[in-house]
Amino acid sequence: MTRPDLVGLLDPATRAWLTRHALPGARLHEVDPLPGGFTNDMALLTTRSADAPGVERYVLRRYRPSGSRVPRNTCAVEVAVLGRAAARTVPVTAVVAADPHGRATGRPTLLYRFVDGTPLSQVLADGPVSGEARALGRAVGGVLARIGRVRLPRPGVFGDSSLVPAPDGAAPLGDLPGFVERCLATAAADGPLSGTDAAVLRALARRGPRALAAVAGERSLVHCDFNPKNVLVQRRAGQWTVAAVLDWELAFSGSPLFDVGNMLRFAHEYPPAFTAGFLKGFRGGNGRLPGDWLGLSRTLDLFALADILTAPPDPAYFARARTVLRRSTAHRY
Repeated sequence: MTRPDLVGLLDPATRAWLTRHALPGARLHEVDPLPGGFTNDMALLTTRSADAPGVERYVLRRYRPSGSRVPRNTCAVEVAVLGRAAARTVPVTAVVAADPHGRATGRPTLLYRFVDGTPLSQVLADGPVSGEARALGRAVGGVLARIGRVRLPRPGVFGDSSLVPAPDGAAPLGDLPGFVERCLATAAADGPLSGTDAAVLRALARRGPRALAAVAGERSLVHCDFNPKNVLVQRRAGQWTVAAVLDWELAFSGSPLFDVGNMLRFAHEYPPAFTAGFLKGFRGGNGRLPGDWLGLSRTLDLFALADILTAPPDPAYFARARTVLRRSTAHRY
């Protein structure tokens, strides 16, 4: 049965699209909300078929309009990114159907297969022993290297499903001091960021031009939200593997160091063996780490950190991000 609080997700038009086009012949058995959709509405669908025993599970993703400071990909672009990544053996969710412009459902809608796995964030929070943490890191680093091997025509954000960035497509992530100023200017007046923290953020952002110059011209696929909550892992034959990399709505063309910085943002909270394994897996997959990779990746991650600190999703996440900010002032790179 479907739950009454999901009327917005399964309105008559969406239900008709699912049962007639996306999943013809299937009967919707259960609909459950999924957490974590800050900018989209997501639900887990369980279906039964008259022709086969058992159930199938899918994820329904409905896109909401976004005034995000960082460009977010449309449904059509995300479908194209998933296809391009899958073609290079990056583990991603399999797209079943899409209504990219919302012509049938009223809102851009994506349906993909549910992937079994455990969020990497949960596994790390459970405190894996050194050997386990190293194996996890190696698997994740290897997948990031694969993502980085997907090459695009030029750097920048994706304007459409061709995945050919416009010549000026890199502009939103091309001026770190300017981006930080925009974040601070649009932050809530009663927000938790102090004046001292804002000054630290501005000072760190001044490193931006050098970091961006160092990676100028790189045109690899960048996930741009490559952190443990968006990586599903599972054990296969006693070995840790990445089951899927989720949530590609921020993906663009640029340097893999954006994703390195994202994954290691909270490295001080993880077992050291995880970071060591991650770097080994990335290098082993032919991922390139320049001599000053640590400083560059931390500086590039300031785009995300500034966004979090000035528009935090919750107090706990803000506290973690502020710890990163304050730790950054102690590092010389």
